[in-house]
Amino acid sequence: MNRIFLTALRPEDAADMFSGLSDERAYRFIPDDPPVSPEALRDRYVFLSAGGRPDTNEIWLNWIIRRTADQQAVGYTQATLTGKEALIAYHIFPDFWRQGIATQAMTLTLKNIFDCHEIRIVRAFVDTRNAASIALLKTLGFNLTRTIPDADFFKGSTSHEYEFKLEHTGSR
Repeated sequence: MNRIFLTALRPEDAADMFSGLSDERAYRFIPDDPPVSPEALRDRYVFLSAGGRPDTNEIWLNWIIRRTADQQAVGYTQATLTGKEALIAYHIFPDFWRQGIATQAMTLTLKNIFDCHEIRIVRAFVDTRNAASIALLKTLGFNLTRTIPDADFFKGSTSHEYEFKLEHTGSR
């Protein structure tokens, strides 16, 4: 039984998402900051729900992760599709870490992009210090393809990143 389900992101989801996205603990390994207001988050969701910029060949897919029991928002997943490749990411609210939600949500995300799109390769980038995300990607069958030294500088320190890759074999 699925403890969570994904719904397509809508601007109206900003109210449900703001509190969870305001938790500073979730931003240790990413260069983003919490949203400044529910209104600013809603504006961002208007932009994201457009599905991509008209001047590119990217398709943006964004989902809210909700608990089945009470429909509470617990995070999001996203995929940027370009041709036969996708770049994925996720964000689980800290109060819901270590409950298997990320694994289940990313499994659903991968199923969606493989079943509904002609994706053959999925990539993910993760800070080398983020042991939980590294373990998740390995659990999902991703392989480490390279290390990117000095990938970013944020919150006062240099971030090195790993690139992970999953090739779709059609058997998911």
